[in-house]
Amino acid sequence: METLLQSLIEGVSNTRGHDFFQRIVQLLNSVIGADYTFIARLDAHSHSANTIALVAKGKLVDNISYSLEHTPCANVSDDSFCCYPSNVCAAYPQDELLVQMGVEGYLGTPLHDLTGRVIGIIVALYQKPIHNPQLVKNLFELFSGRIEAELERVEYEDRLQALNVQLEQKVAARTEQLQQTLADLQQMQHQLVESEKMAALGHLVAGIAHEVNTPLGVAITTQSVIADEFAHFAALLASDRLTKTDLRSFCQVLAQALPLLQVNLGRADELIQNFKRTAADQHSAEQGQMKVAQYYQQILSTLSPLLKKAGVRLELDIPLDWQLQTYPGSHVHILTNLVVNSVQHGFVATGAGHQIWLTGEKLAEDLYCIHYRDNGAGLSTLSKQHIFEPFFTTARNHGGVGLGMSILYNLVTQQLGGQVRLPEGEGFRLSYSFRDKPGV
Repeated sequence: METLLQSLIEGVSNTRGHDFFQRIVQLLNSVIGADYTFIARLDAHSHSANTIALVAKGKLVDNISYSLEHTPCANVSDDSFCCYPSNVCAAYPQDELLVQMGVEGYLGTPLHDLTGRVIGIIVALYQKPIHNPQLVKNLFELFSGRIEAELERVEYEDRLQALNVQLEQKVAARTEQLQQTLADLQQMQHQLVESEKMAALGHLVAGIAHEVNTPLGVAITTQSVIADEFAHFAALLASDRLTKTDLRSFCQVLAQALPLLQVNLGRADELIQNFKRTAADQHSAEQGQMKVAQYYQQILSTLSPLLKKAGVRLELDIPLDWQLQTYPGSHVHILTNLVVNSVQHGFVATGAGHQIWLTGEKLAEDLYCIHYRDNGAGLSTLSKQHIFEPFFTTARNHGGVGLGMSILYNLVTQQLGGQVRLPEGEGFRLSYSFRDKPGV
């Protein structure tokens, strides 16, 4: 008996899980001389058993599922040791499986979890009467504890795996939701940025329309004078009443009108060309060569009506030799945003004498800086703390969205390769740096 036990223990000592169940069933089946030996899990909901290791005639075979109704296994599942050394089919004539297999002897032992709940059974079937049922019972009871522990461990492992699968599915679903939310937010941010750009473009459109009206008005008036003089000249010529004095008078009018017409049409053309370049650059994400002082003057020319209406005097002090590779559209948006902010917020509560200064400073070989300041109301302590946060605005009741300074900060730090500071001092002050060939 001792040798028998030792061989059983050694046979399963290094196995776990399903390998353990198959190995222990094979060894027990061999020792007890049964025709069929199996370990089965119980399913209380369907009142059935599912084998997890089944030996038939000394060989492992495919697992089966069967109903516990009208079987001796039903008694075992009710936490009873069940032994029929012979004539088991006479006791359970409705168990068709036992009858078909020609089973004569039956021995089954329940398997429990830590709470005492029956979770499985271990069964031996004989086609002949059992000669030593007590040996089979003792072996089953002796190894049932080890089988129970492994059965429960595997059950917990399966539950854990199922929970991991559920967790992975939840994580995947939540990740997909977050990715969709992020995509929606990015789309919304893009729309808001475009809206902010369109608002800035609206200022340019309004300014250029107002500014172009003056030279076009003069040009139209001049053209009308020339047309009237030409009609009078043509009538005199047609009637052969044209005198040298009339010819001299006509030439004098043209000499005065044509330069005036040329200057004003040229001014209108310059304004429109500036607007076209500025508007195109504002919506372009490409780098290009830029003469900073000249380009900033071009931007400011499109904003001059806004500055004139608000009574703002602007001084531009940027070295003329600054020429670098950068994103012109970002500079359009930054400068437009700063000027509009000063006019709409900084100068609202102040009197006359509004002024804006733009000063350039070269910080390093490829690093440049623009110092912007006005003599307006300046920023409150709260505004200084939150000015670059998206959607922060002190003008919500007046339609402010609160994206302008946030976009400015992102353009400077992410696209132009620079930094933004808020220096101390009177009025509103902001310094932003940018690199030659950012990102290269």
